Amino acid sequence: MEILQLNNELLALLSSFMGGGALGGFISNVINRKENKRIKKSEAVQKEALARREDASAATEMMGLLERTVAHMERMNTYNESNAESLLNMVRDRDKLNDKLKRDLELLQLQRTEDHRRITGLEKTVERELTWRQDGDYHYCVVKDCEMRKPTMGTFKRLGHG
Repeated sequence: MEILQLNNELLALLSSFMGGGALGGFISNVINRKENKRIKKSEAVQKEALARREDASAATEMMGLLERTVAHMERMNTYNESNAESLLNMVRDRDKLNDKLKRDLELLQLQRTEDHRRITGLEKTVERELTWRQDGDYHYCVVKDCEMRKPTMGTFKRLGHG
């Protein structure tokens, strides 16, 4: 039973301590109400300041990212402009070369036409000469002082010639 009495005393001690603690907590809460409000308000202000600092940090980071993006875009625009200029120069050079090649082709076609005309003329001349020679061979007499020679020596005239 001694243990039971000891437990009762311990139980009474604990219950008085708990009851006194709750009452003490209530009294402390009433007395420190304004202080607790100030502490809570201070904590809220600190949290808000922390949130603003984080927002400002995020905004600064975003501005840095935006500046880097703008700088990159400017570099790309400069590259594209220089690339476009070089491509434009290449196209102009190619157009000049194409124009020169077209003129050269026209000149070669003109020369070909002229050469064809000359060759055709020479072919006709050779053909006519061969015909005249055949005709001349038919009328050719080997005896120089022949009275029967027709046409007489030095009077043969070819048709269409001289």
